[in-house]
Amino acid sequence: RDSTMTRIGQVMEPALCALMPHAPILVPAVAGAEIVRCRRSSEACVDAATRLVGSAPDRVVLISPHAPRGDGVFGLREGPRLCGGFASFGAPEQAVDLPNDRDAARVIAAHTHGRSMPVVTIPRSPLDHGAAVPLWFLCRAGWQGPTVVIGLPWSSTPADCIAFGEMLATALAELGGRTALIASGDMTHRALPGAPAGHDPRGIVFDDAMRGLLAEGSLRQIAEIDPGLRRAAAEDSVDSTTVVAAALSFEARGAEVLSYEHPFGVGYLVAVLHDGGEP
Repeated sequence: RDSTMTRIGQVMEPALCALMPHAPILVPAVAGAEIVRCRRSSEACVDAATRLVGSAPDRVVLISPHAPRGDGVFGLREGPRLCGGFASFGAPEQAVDLPNDRDAARVIAAHTHGRSMPVVTIPRSPLDHGAAVPLWFLCRAGWQGPTVVIGLPWSSTPADCIAFGEMLATALAELGGRTALIASGDMTHRALPGAPAGHDPRGIVFDDAMRGLLAEGSLRQIAEIDPGLRRAAAEDSVDSTTVVAAALSFEARGAEVLSYEHPFGVGYLVAVLHDGGEP
């Protein structure tokens, strides 16, 4: 191992860590006939989830940009179970029900004590789609283990996300075992005319930049993407990915883009950030 990997080993032991999109239409029962337009992304989510479960993590930690948010604080979902579904998207039979890793949440919260950006508990409520979509794919792949969902602040700087990711790694090291990290996020919401947030050609420029950095494993540079380009793209992936990248000490092993497309004007990128391999 090189010195960077040695530092990761001392901080925490990562299982497979990935970026997954969170559009409910990627769930086949939600998409119906429209699944043909986003099948590559849906199948890539199946692939990422299968590989993640196969890496035998002791827990999964997911960073969601759509969890109920506070100003200047990260959030931890409370309650014994993490439950959600897609009834509001026309698929009430599709659901997520996982054990909340409250021991891990308690240790994570303790490590933020006295910091400039602490965590608060998110009251019990159904999972947001930022968490429910990736976790649905994990459940389909057989995951039923301890899970933590962390929400991002309303506004944060790259430095905030990096500091939180580093703190998260230290907390996970205290817990021991292998942790799979998921960054939930979509690319531009302005890829095509008629896209949900309108059309801006700079959205594709952002997506190309993000895809290139992930393909080459340049995790540190993700936090350095031009803020103006991010705003033009109306993306919600950089912050969650930066938290995971920082938790990995920006060390990518086996980084790989599994799929990218924007069939409905929103970019869907599925990528492996770090493949910890089998235990």
